[in-house]
Amino acid sequence: MDRHAQLKTLAEQLSRLVEVLCLDPDCQWRGHFEQCLQTAHGLLESSFTQDDLSSLSSSVMHVYGGMGSFSDYAPVTYDAQSGRCTAIPGTEAFDEIAGRVYDGALSLRVVGHVA
Repeated sequence: MDRHAQLKTLAEQLSRLVEVLCLDPDCQWRGHFEQCLQTAHGLLESSFTQDDLSSLSSSVMHVYGGMGSFSDYAPVTYDAQSGRCTAIPGTEAFDEIAGRVYDGALSLRVVGHVA
């Protein structure tokens, strides 16, 4: 299992997610994921332990799930005249990217068993 490659993939996905979140000036989650991205880059530039990876994984994943969590976020704008929400241009892949970030964080936490 190449942990460095997994961490690099997560960093790439976090970067994509931050880019999308930046399109929503009211997004309350951007700072959290920017911090996670900064941590991932720091780990890539140093030697890291499984505990470091598990800590990053936990930090990323703890905002997913539950009422009012990142899982409830949608990058939309509300039009008071029509009463409708519309997707912010450029955020069409948001759900896919957010899912990849979650999966990437989970992969850092999973440790194979030695037979």
